[in-house]
Amino acid sequence: MFNYSERIEAFRLEKVRLSTEFLEKLFAHRKANRDRLVSRLADHIPDISISDGNFKPQGSVAVGLIVQTQFAEDEYDIDDGLVMWKDDLVDEDGSELSAEEVRKRVCAALQDDRFAKPPEVHHNCVRVFYKTNDEERHHVDFAIYRKYFVGDDLVRELAGAEGWAPSDPTQVNRWINDLVTERNAQTDGWGTQFRHLVQLLKRFCRSRQTWDLPNGMKLTMLVAECQPTYQARIDLAFRQLLQQLKNRLFWNKVIQNLSHPEKPTLTRTDADQNVADLEARLGEALDQLKALDKSDTDNADSARSAWDWIFKSDDFFAHFDAEKKKEEKKNALLAKAALVGTEAKTSPSGVIGAIGVTNLTHKFYGEESLD
Repeated sequence: MFNYSERIEAFRLEKVRLSTEFLEKLFAHRKANRDRLVSRLADHIPDISISDGNFKPQGSVAVGLIVQTQFAEDEYDIDDGLVMWKDDLVDEDGSELSAEEVRKRVCAALQDDRFAKPPEVHHNCVRVFYKTNDEERHHVDFAIYRKYFVGDDLVRELAGAEGWAPSDPTQVNRWINDLVTERNAQTDGWGTQFRHLVQLLKRFCRSRQTWDLPNGMKLTMLVAECQPTYQARIDLAFRQLLQQLKNRLFWNKVIQNLSHPEKPTLTRTDADQNVADLEARLGEALDQLKALDKSDTDNADSARSAWDWIFKSDDFFAHFDAEKKKEEKKNALLAKAALVGTEAKTSPSGVIGAIGVTNLTHKFYGEESLD
């Protein structure tokens, strides 16, 4: 298969992962809302005092797995956790606040006249909205937790739609970061490649507006299960991942929450429709790549066609190849120019190189005057 690794890595860097500048903007919005809660929450929950230490980053942003959105209605989801002591979550009479009441009071503390759309209470979080009409459309979700000791054991619970439910706000993050560290320790770069493969798989699954495929959490768990051994070529690693995912889903379409083994599966049934659809789409992608195994398709044009089908690159690969050809032509001309006036030779066919008649010294500014 033609080596398309350089193009895919460039595509991932420019069109899949989020830029540092945009991430900083998202983090700034998260920080602004944290500051609102630090300064205002005591106005809504008597005598409570919180600081930056009460917040625990969550979700794909926190573990480096967020990818660029593709369509106008897509939103970036920035997850944050607010953890408070149970004894502090009381009303004006000292009575314990329910999960719903805590969410409402946090939402009230986040209100600001500058928001085009006010923050809302959702089932398991409070949502703050930003940029509803462009490619930077996103929201910040604050999941709210309480903590307390039972004997020597620290208990943490999420303020959910059904009340307080046991939940560790940092367990998923720790599990993913530990997995990356462990795999990098086994083989240099293997854990880092896990993140890159998750990003590329997310891009593939979100490449068509009509596709309804599993969410990022499910895809992350599947890659954790099926990641191939480290390969220097990301195109080969991704192809092998697609094949191993296809094989896995053929036999078993249930997706486990590997970070919380004690919790229910992430899939609702033995064969959720979006998981079955993923298996079918993987087969289509593999068919595209299988065509590259023929001798007459071992070239950049054929590879570009296949990978563009997979990622819908919006002409990124075509532009990359065009620029690469221009750079190669420029370098070839510079190399020839460097040979002129040296011991380089010209062959009978006119090719400058090491074989043929030695070139005469050239003076491009003309001969010196004999006067």
